[in-house]
Amino acid sequence: MGTKENIEYIKQELSNEEKFLESVIKLEKFYKKYKKALLSALVAFVLFVVGYMGYAWKKDRDVRVSNQLFQKLLANPKDKEALERLRSLNPRLYDLYLYQRAMRTKDARLFEKLASAQDPILSDLAKYHLAVLQQDKKALERYGMQEGALLREMALLDEGYLLMKDKKIARAKEELSSVPKESPAYPYSLLLKHFGTKVSK
Repeated sequence: MGTKENIEYIKQELSNEEKFLESVIKLEKFYKKYKKALLSALVAFVLFVVGYMGYAWKKDRDVRVSNQLFQKLLANPKDKEALERLRSLNPRLYDLYLYQRAMRTKDARLFEKLASAQDPILSDLAKYHLAVLQQDKKALERYGMQEGALLREMALLDEGYLLMKDKKIARAKEELSSVPKESPAYPYSLLLKHFGTKVSK
C-alpha cells in the first residue's frame, strides 16, 4: 500500500470512529433526556409480566382447588366448609353442584335458588325442573313462552300430560299438537295424544 492510500484509509477510519462517537453521544443525550420515562416503561413492563404470571398461576390454582372441593362434596355432601369455600372460590361451579344435588334429591328449594343463578343455562333448567316438580301448569306454560327456553318442547309434553291427568283431553291435545315435527319430543307427543284418546273412550 502506498502512502497516499494509507492516508486515505486512516482518514476513512477516523471518519468512521467520529461517526460512531457522534452516535454514542446522541444516544447518551437521548438516554439522559428520557431516562425516567425509559426506566418507568421498563419497570411497568416487568410488573405487567410478573402480574400476568401471578394471575395465571392463581387462576390455575383456583381451578384445581375448585375441582378438588367439587369432588369432595360429591363424596360427602354434608361438608359445609367445602361448600362455603366452593361458593366463594367458584360461584358457577357451586351452582352446578347445587343443580346436581337438586336433581338427585328433587329439592324444590334448591331449584328455586338456582332459578336466579348467574349461569343462564342452569337458570333455565332450574325453572323447568321446578315447574315439573311442582306440577305447575302455569309455570310450565310461562317457561314454554320464554324466548330461547332450552326445554320448551318438554314443557309442552309435561303440560299436556298434566292436562290429561285433569281430564282436559281436548286442551291437552291442542298443547301436544304445538310440538314441532322436527323436535325429538314429537314422537312422545304423538304417544301422549294417543294415550289421551284411549282415556277419553
